[in-house]
Amino acid sequence: MRVTTLLNLLLRLPGLWVRGLEIHDDVLTIRVHRRFRKLTCPECGTRVRGRFQEKTRQWRHLGIWGFTTYIEGPIRRLRCPRCKAVRTEAVPWARHASDFTRPFEDAVGYLAQKLDHTAVTRLAGIAWYTVGRIAKRLMAELLDESRFDGLRRIGIDEIFYRRHHRFLTVVVDHDRECVIWAGEGKTAKALEPFFALLGPERCRQIELVSLDMGLAYQKAVRQHLPNATIVFDHFHVVRMAQDALDQVRQEVRRQVPRAQRSTHRGMRWVVLRRANEHDKESLFRLSLTQTVNIPLYRGYLLKETLLQVYEYRDPVAARAWLLDWLNWAGRSQLRPFAKLAISVRRHMDGILSYVTTGLSNGRVEGLNNKIRLLNHRAFGFHAAASLIATVYLCCSNIALPHVQLL
Repeated sequence: MRVTTLLNLLLRLPGLWVRGLEIHDDVLTIRVHRRFRKLTCPECGTRVRGRFQEKTRQWRHLGIWGFTTYIEGPIRRLRCPRCKAVRTEAVPWARHASDFTRPFEDAVGYLAQKLDHTAVTRLAGIAWYTVGRIAKRLMAELLDESRFDGLRRIGIDEIFYRRHHRFLTVVVDHDRECVIWAGEGKTAKALEPFFALLGPERCRQIELVSLDMGLAYQKAVRQHLPNATIVFDHFHVVRMAQDALDQVRQEVRRQVPRAQRSTHRGMRWVVLRRANEHDKESLFRLSLTQTVNIPLYRGYLLKETLLQVYEYRDPVAARAWLLDWLNWAGRSQLRPFAKLAISVRRHMDGILSYVTTGLSNGRVEGLNNKIRLLNHRAFGFHAAASLIATVYLCCSNIALPHVQLL
């Protein structure tokens, strides 16, 4: 068997055949010719015969026999009659504007899904920034609008990724458990590109949206998703109740003489526990607040009573319970809980939607933790576009083409 025939079998690259090879300083250069004559426009796909210009170009390929391998062949430019512009032709063995073959980029994409960028650069022998550029090209090709089909339940949240208040807005499909869209910013305007990609018809098909209590996302959802029911994440309600109780504890502690403050030490963790999580010691200390620190004990009961609304499965009974709690919190003479009651009353429908749907932002927060890990293992990203490409690559259930590395 001739060497050129063997290389043709090893490369398995469409549209070319091997003409010769050269080995110099542990670098294998394979010279190739194309199997086709017509030129293809990379923008519109128009095929023409006449070339505008031709030159020789190299593409990095997967290593063969332990050598760093390059594919060397002619690349042509064409004058596209539809685009009215001169462009470099599209070739089947490499993505447009790339210096790497498709199998090489697919292998780098798979490694980037599993490893940090530094490890990928050492294994592939490419620059750190090149990993991000390859991820962008992969996502531009593999992501399509079909990921928006059949959306019924989504979750929206923001995630901090860099200093100076740099945030990403992340949209998650609860049913497929993956990120379907990510964009820079955390305002209502940041969601505009997502709704534009979704389109009016698919916007009307969305039934449930889980959110935190931020006003920006609520405004965007009510404007673009007319048939969607907003479900406020119960974790944020729990956090607000705990913050209100902690403010009551701090106010009570400030009013106690300095000599008696030692008795209040450690009470924060006692009152923040749920009723079914107390041990004997914490129950004893909690019972003392019933006679000594009456405002703190009242705040503890308000917190526990509010959270009991999530134990209901009947929305009518849950609404009645929540209305009774609002009346109690309003006359409790505890300012933090009076403010909390105003917020709960304003968001009552979204809070009660959890009772009937059971939907929360837990899955969104889980994917946010994965995004933080991706950002941390890359030691941060200067540009949001590189982080978004990595998020799509690792969190959107992208199936890369199979590549046999070893």
